[in-house]
Amino acid sequence: MIKTIAPLSKTLSKYIAYYYIFINEEPTMLSYVAFPHVNTCISLFKGVEIQREDLSLRMFSNEDFKDKVSIEITGKYTQPFFVNYLGDFDEIAIIFKPLGVNYFLKDDLIEHAPAFSQALPLPHWHALAEKLFLETNLNNRIELLESFLLDNFSTIDDAIIRKAMLLLEDFEKDYSVQEVADLCGLTIKSLQRNFKKLLTCTPSEYKRILKFRHSLGKDALQGEIKKLTEIALESNYYDQSYFIREYKKLTGKSPKAFFTRISKLEGDKIIWEVK
Repeated sequence: MIKTIAPLSKTLSKYIAYYYIFINEEPTMLSYVAFPHVNTCISLFKGVEIQREDLSLRMFSNEDFKDKVSIEITGKYTQPFFVNYLGDFDEIAIIFKPLGVNYFLKDDLIEHAPAFSQALPLPHWHALAEKLFLETNLNNRIELLESFLLDNFSTIDDAIIRKAMLLLEDFEKDYSVQEVADLCGLTIKSLQRNFKKLLTCTPSEYKRILKFRHSLGKDALQGEIKKLTEIALESNYYDQSYFIREYKKLTGKSPKAFFTRISKLEGDKIIWEVK
């Protein structure tokens, strides 16, 4: 069962896109491919062992781990990565908007998530996970989670990076990274350093991922797939060959193959290629 839930708190909704709950009480196997995203995910697990390889993540139930909690946090990635679940498992994931996770960590995101995915070994987060998985009622779990997040909320000085993000997100003007740095009163190196600290990617990587995610909107996934040239132009891919090259880099597939193989879960919030 996969279920997405919007934040109940108006404060949290500024920083969190949604939560998703993934519960499987019968031993089974599920595999999917996740694609680059500007969001950051923190997942809380119970009863699984986690193995990480190059752009590959495997979670499987293990009798020795049945009472153990694990927490995984994603960094940015510009290639698809493979996820495999085996056995019975319980997962609660928090999908943070860009920059959002930094408001709930004492250090910059890069200190916790330099790779595509890694453990988050913070004791207070593990104490939260243990409490959450003792609670069987879903609404009570969300209340506990939001209470924890609000207790651990702290402000950060991210005004310049937010301005830079808004400029990069302006598809009408399509600013270059140099123009964004100039408008923010920063050097390219300073802009890159600040992006790396808080978003774990460079401004150019952020723009590439954002452009890709933008191309998944515009009704591209609703009903009949639009003509690929139309999708490309709406997301500022200047020509068909550039569009195809970028999709192959970011998804491992041509646009046509990508759009025919992906699955939408919970509306269009979760877009995976389910194996």
